[in-house]
Amino acid sequence: MVPIIVFLLFTAGAAFSQITDATRRNLDRCLSGLATCDLSQLTPAELTSVAAEAKKRNFTKCMSQSATCDPARLSKKEAEAVETEYQRQNAEKCLSGAATCDPMRLSQADLARVRAAAKQRNLDHCLAGSATCDPVGLSAADQKAVKAAAQRRNLESCLNGTPNCSPLDLSPAELKAVEAARHKRDLENCLDGLSNCDPLLLSEQEATEVANALHRRNVDSCMAGFTTCDPSLLNGPEAAAVAAARHRKAAVK
Repeated sequence: MVPIIVFLLFTAGAAFSQITDATRRNLDRCLSGLATCDLSQLTPAELTSVAAEAKKRNFTKCMSQSATCDPARLSKKEAEAVETEYQRQNAEKCLSGAATCDPMRLSQADLARVRAAAKQRNLDHCLAGSATCDPVGLSAADQKAVKAAAQRRNLESCLNGTPNCSPLDLSPAELKAVEAARHKRDLENCLDGLSNCDPLLLSEQEATEVANALHRRNVDSCMAGFTTCDPSLLNGPEAAAVAAARHRKAAVK
């Protein structure tokens, strides 16, 4: 008889344990707001806890401007906090020029800050030569600064020989500097044997330097056995040195 009673007690305890575990898991799901929550299995105290957690989650969603926020479930104090947070986030968006900015919801102080930030952004765009620059919004001092910046950019472009150079916007002194830079680039190209060398721009002395550089490169090519070697340009001693170099290479092989 005693073994039967022990067995029944053990079976009842296991069943109770299973029920308790299932109840606890259901409560956890309800507290987390999961769709698998079964509210009918909760006690009144548990329902109160679940409602408090749901209210807390909704407040968090509203504070983060979530689309799932339910403003009707907010208390007066919570609604005020949410509105304050919205105004703060909206002001930040407006200050950064975001498309989601709502200027109608700005305070007078924030509106003044946003206008100043927009003016500064436009000035920065204009100074950088951006296509988004609005010259109408510039003051006389800003226009002067923007014009000076454009002149500096144009001078740099011309000095570097880039296609967006506008020589008509250069002063006589700048034109002289640009011409000197262009001449220097051409001389360097010619000395390096580049295809964009313009020999017509070289002085007699520079042409001699370029010819000497070409001759040295040809000697080096011949000594190294490169296919770019032109033996017809070698003088007697150079031809002999090249022949000796080839003989040494052949002996090594």
